[in-house]
This record gives sequence, structure tokens and C-alpha cells, in this order.
Amino acid sequence: MDRKAERKLIFAASLWHFINAILTIFVFGLWFKNSGDLSIMEIYPEMAGGSGSFVDILYTVMSSYGLIIVLVGMINIYCLKFMKDNEINKKWQVWMVVMCLASFMTIDVISSLLYMVVLVTYSSKNKAIRLRHGKHKSNHNVNQEVII
Repeated sequence: MDRKAERKLIFAASLWHFINAILTIFVFGLWFKNSGDLSIMEIYPEMAGGSGSFVDILYTVMSSYGLIIVLVGMINIYCLKFMKDNEINKKWQVWMVVMCLASFMTIDVISSLLYMVVLVTYSSKNKAIRLRHGKHKSNHNVNQEVII
């Protein structure tokens, strides 16, 4: 069985990671850095003196999250080279489960859905591969017994 569908879905998830990171760092992050101080002072007037450092810390967290997302996207694209057709690789399944859970925990709905679809597709093709190899082995064993 070819893994063309899984490759396309993982590439789509990686592309979404890049888009998400750009939006997080450059759009939302810069907006928060510029206007976050004023927004925090409006909501919490008692933080008027220390809200600037709080905004800087949150901007650093947002930027770090964006960089981690870019790194995950690059890792996915790099690892696509090692996904082979007609081969069952448990590491891929574990990686997809980890990515699905991480996306779910960060409330990234698009990534969660993409990784769930990849996981289901990969698992179903693994079952088909196992059945095909199991069927060939059992037919081969039956043919040997008949010859003897």
C-alpha cells in the first residue's frame, strides 16, 4: 500500500504549522507587544506599573511557541523522506499520537484533525499490510504441506 495520502496530509499539517507560526509571531505577537500594555491597564488598573514586563514575558512565550511550531513542521517534512510504502513503522504511529495530543492540548483544532486523519489512515493501511503479509504466509505454508 502506498502512503501517498499520509504524505500529503502530513505535508498539509506542516504547512499549517508554518502559517500558524507566522500568524502567532508576526500578527498576534506584534499586536500584543504594541497594544497589550494598554489592554492590560484597562482591565487591571492595579498592574499599571508592571504590565510592560508582563507583556514582554507573554510576547516571549508566544514567540517561543511559534518557533516550536516551525520546528515541528520542519521535523515532519524531514521525516517524510523516511516513510516507506508497504512498510509498518511503529515510530510513525507514536509520533502521530504525540502530535495529535500536543495539538489537542494547545487547542489547535486544524492540526488535531489533520493528525487524527493521518493516524486513522496510517493504522488502517497497517492493518491491510499485516493481513496481506499474513495471508501470503498462510497460503505459502498450505502449499508446502500439500507438496509434502
